[in-house]
Amino acid sequence: MQNRIKANLTLATCAICAAGTLPSVNPSGGIFLGLLNHGFIAATIGGLADWFAVTALFRKPLGISYRTEILKRNRQHISDAIVEFVSEDLLKTENIMETVREENTAELLIDFFENYSGRDKTKELVREILAELFMNLDSEKISKSIAPIVEGEIKKFDARKIIAAAVKVTTDEKHSRRIMTALFETARKVIKSKHMQDAIFEKIVELRQAYEGDSAGRALVLASMNLTDEKILSILNENVEEKISAAVDALQSRRIFDAKKDEVARNLTDLFRRTLERATAQIDADKFQAEFQKLFSGKIDTAGYLKNWLDKNVKRENIWRASVDALVDKKIDEFIADAAQQAKFDRLVKNMVEAMVDEYHGEIPALIREKLNAFSDEKLTEFVETRVENDLQMIRINGSVCGGIVGMILYIATLIIGQIG
Repeated sequence: MQNRIKANLTLATCAICAAGTLPSVNPSGGIFLGLLNHGFIAATIGGLADWFAVTALFRKPLGISYRTEILKRNRQHISDAIVEFVSEDLLKTENIMETVREENTAELLIDFFENYSGRDKTKELVREILAELFMNLDSEKISKSIAPIVEGEIKKFDARKIIAAAVKVTTDEKHSRRIMTALFETARKVIKSKHMQDAIFEKIVELRQAYEGDSAGRALVLASMNLTDEKILSILNENVEEKISAAVDALQSRRIFDAKKDEVARNLTDLFRRTLERATAQIDADKFQAEFQKLFSGKIDTAGYLKNWLDKNVKRENIWRASVDALVDKKIDEFIADAAQQAKFDRLVKNMVEAMVDEYHGEIPALIREKLNAFSDEKLTEFVETRVENDLQMIRINGSVCGGIVGMILYIATLIIGQIG
């Protein structure tokens, strides 16, 4: 708008000065006024010509319709050219992908995680998706559809295979060592408990009294050795603690080979295996299987149990939220630390972008044309004019200046030729 005012003032000034320097107004002006007069006249003509040209782009100057309103009359051609340029050149698939390939999408994602609260936003998004999914979950319908499958699998239950598999897993060296270590630690706590200590002490008193009987000699021997009931209990506790500690130490010494400890551990695990095998051999597998199937087929509402479990453990966000957040954090940390994952992600994203660009590139011309067609002639003219007006008004100013300079040059050239002639 400012350039429009400047251009109008320039044109008006040139016209007034051209009129003010006419020879009829100043008959004794001489060469200098003649030079100015020709310059201002040429500047006025140049300014008027450029005003006409600029105005003719958008509307009819002075009401002249011949070759004016260029934008409106050539709208279709201009639209076609814009559509072709944007879709086939500016937004060409190769051009888009060239820009995309210059970026490392994995690094952009890591930057998002580390500097733009990406972790929290990702966890929030995952929670929202899962919450939406789980809240709309028809637990009753799902449980009813799953219940027959579960009951069918229960009917196929083979007690012998299950027991054999359980024994095989349990007696595996790694598992048996852990189980026996846990058993020994439990035994240590039980033995040290006040209730067990009191029971052992009572048994020691009972055995001592039975040993002594009516023999004063036996009582004398025990007294001479200071084997009081409390002392016997202490010695027993020390021996038990020593045996348990040695067993636990042997069971936990797998990384550093020690022949003695290894033999102890092997004997313990063999004993555990034989004991478990003897115990399971006494189980009536057929009876166990029949009771198990009877329990599930008649007394347990499988569908109701499944529905209750889904409602308590799936639909309630506070149950699984911490686990989901921990899983998201774990996966993000793995991604940040793994260059191979990053490279794979980068290739995947770029391949997806290229596939999408190829698939939807044909829709770009229609989108651009739809946007252009949304403008009326007046709106389109206003839209274009407001964005190029300042530059176009500068053309008018430049036209006046150039016209004035050319006018003065021609005036000087005419004087020189006249003198020569």
